[in-house]
Amino acid sequence: MLVTKSAGGHSLTQKITVPDSIRPSDRERGDTWFISPIQKSLPFWLYFASSFPAILISVVLFFEVELTSIMIQSKLRCVQSSKVVKGTGYHLDILIAGILVSVSGLFGLPWMCAAPVRSIAHVASLSKYSNTHAPGEKARLIEIKDQRLTNIGVHLFIGCTIFAAPIIRKIPVAALFGIFLYFGIVSISGTQLFSRLKMTFIPTKYHPNFGYLRRVRQMKRNTYTFIQLMAAALLITIKITRFAFLFPFILVLLVPFRKWCLPFFFTERELNE
Repeated sequence: MLVTKSAGGHSLTQKITVPDSIRPSDRERGDTWFISPIQKSLPFWLYFASSFPAILISVVLFFEVELTSIMIQSKLRCVQSSKVVKGTGYHLDILIAGILVSVSGLFGLPWMCAAPVRSIAHVASLSKYSNTHAPGEKARLIEIKDQRLTNIGVHLFIGCTIFAAPIIRKIPVAALFGIFLYFGIVSISGTQLFSRLKMTFIPTKYHPNFGYLRRVRQMKRNTYTFIQLMAAALLITIKITRFAFLFPFILVLLVPFRKWCLPFFFTERELNE
C-alpha cells in the first residue's frame, strides 16, 4: 500500500496519526503540562467518588504487571539454573510501576505498566534450544541469554521515533495491528491453554510426553479448558461492550472463583498441574 501510494496511486487506508509537536493533546490546557489534583471548580464529594474507578484501574495495572511476571517466571523455570530466578526484582516492578503511574497522572501522560506480549517475545528471542533432540521430539530449552542491552536499545529506538514522524504518518494502521496480532499469536502458542486445546483434537496415543497429560484425565483437562475459554470469552465480551468499566471487577472475581469454586470439580493436585 505504501509502495502504491509512493508510485502515484491512491490509498484509502487509515494512517497512523502523529502530532506535529510535543505538547498536551488537550488544547484547553495550552502548553501547561502539570495538572493540579486540587480543582476549585470540582465539588468536594467528587474526590471520594473518584476512588472507585481508581481502584478498578489499579487492579488492572496490578494484574498486568503480575501476569507478565508470572508468565516470564514460568518460562525461566524451564531452565535448570538458579541464575535466572529474579526474586525481589518482581516486587520492584510493582513499586516502579506505581511511581510512574503517580507521576504520569500529574502530567496527563499515559500510564505505564508491563507489556506481556512484548516481554514474552523478548524472552523468546533470547532463548536457546537444544539441537540434539531426537526427530519428532520437542526442542529443549537449555539457556536464556539474560541481559539488559536489548531492552535499552528497544526503548532508545522508541524515543528516536519522534524524529521519524514524516515516515510514521505513511504507515497504515492495519500494518501496525498486524504486528500486534503476530506477537499475540506467537505468545499464545506457548501457553498450556493452547496446548490443551490442541490436544483435544489429537488422539491420545499421539500426545507428547507432558506431565499434566499423564497425571490428569482427559475429561478433567477438557472441562478445565472449557471453563477457561468461557472465562476468556466473558472478559472479551465485557471489554468490547459499554460495560467495559466492569472489566477489572470481573477480573478480580476470577480469583475467588479459582480458589473456592473450582475445587468442587477438581482436586488441588489437578489444579496445580
